[in-house]
Amino acid sequence: MKVYFVSLGCPKNLTDTEVMMGQFASSGHQITTRPQEAETIVVNTCAFLKSARDEALATIKELAKWKNKGKCRQLLVAGCLAKYFNDRETESLPKQVDKWLDSIALPSYCVPRIKATPPWTAYVKISEGCDNHCAYCLIPQIRGPLRHRPAADVVKEAAGLARRGVKEIILIAQDTTAHPALAEILRKTARLRGLRWVRLMYAHPAHLTDRVLKVMAAESKIVKYLDLPIQHADDKILKLMNRRYTRQDLENLISKIRRMIPKIALRTTVIAGFPGEGDAEFGELLDFLGRVKFDRLGCFTFQPEPGTPASIMKGQVPEKIKVQRAKTLMRAQARVSRELNKNLVGQIVEILIEGASRGRAVGRSRMDAPEIDGKVFIKPAKSITPGKIVRVRLERAGVYDLFGSET
Repeated sequence: MKVYFVSLGCPKNLTDTEVMMGQFASSGHQITTRPQEAETIVVNTCAFLKSARDEALATIKELAKWKNKGKCRQLLVAGCLAKYFNDRETESLPKQVDKWLDSIALPSYCVPRIKATPPWTAYVKISEGCDNHCAYCLIPQIRGPLRHRPAADVVKEAAGLARRGVKEIILIAQDTTAHPALAEILRKTARLRGLRWVRLMYAHPAHLTDRVLKVMAAESKIVKYLDLPIQHADDKILKLMNRRYTRQDLENLISKIRRMIPKIALRTTVIAGFPGEGDAEFGELLDFLGRVKFDRLGCFTFQPEPGTPASIMKGQVPEKIKVQRAKTLMRAQARVSRELNKNLVGQIVEILIEGASRGRAVGRSRMDAPEIDGKVFIKPAKSITPGKIVRVRLERAGVYDLFGSET
């Protein structure tokens, strides 16, 4: 049987899709990249936000056409959307779906994953679910309580990926720093033969320990980069969000990180327009970001998700104001990013090549995660192949991207 997969949403979903593809292949089925050839179509969905649910439903509707004009005999839907619609109104669900796979669990990693990422990079999920219960978030309802993979199992998977030629392992979870053995996982993964970079994403500020920071500082293969989503910096808003830290806690933590790991690149995400955010609270966030100067920043406008405490809180912010505040934050970050990038000009850095564009090779530095951060454009492109790590002298800075030449 030929099976076609679509994976929507975050890298955590993508790892589940890769495992499912591996399980289908190990059972004797053939994975195809052509939906018109598939006898079974599987859509792994996201339901974190309404926009993600809308995308998933549109994708399902689009793929369902192959049941009429292709070879498809069954359309299966997995992941968060199925779980989200469990016990909810179901009249709007596509009738063409043959089965909704609504169980959310740590998938079995006993069979080799079929990677959907480039050969040189792989995501490794270290846990599933979340116990944080942030006021705006559906994840605990959809993905369930926090469950950890054994450290030995994670390292074994990373070792197998390294043997297959992967150069960059990215550790992910809903909350990576909630894993009690994270320091051990980081240290053992960083010492695997063949790997060049190990990256840590989704580090909740309330759970980041000195032990983890010490391992990050000591191991040369662990890139000096940390994704630290703070969401806000005003104490009132942080309390309403149920984030369990204060602005002072964040200031102390960031100072400690930069003291223990000099020149580390810090990425964060923030939410604009959370209920109760007035001009003063927004000003507190803007001031904090101006003082801290994160290397990388993403901003989202608050979206009230039904079933979350934040959706019924008083003080809902008008959409127009939310959008204006998000734009203000990103304009401020653009100035910070350009300034920090200018300071890098003249340095020689390692770049992982990922492709080419307009006669230049395109890659990422250790300071940039795939898909979400900036790029480095390198001349010439002819002698540089994707997957290779090269040394590049940085010669020019853009707002988010850098330009240079191979040394």
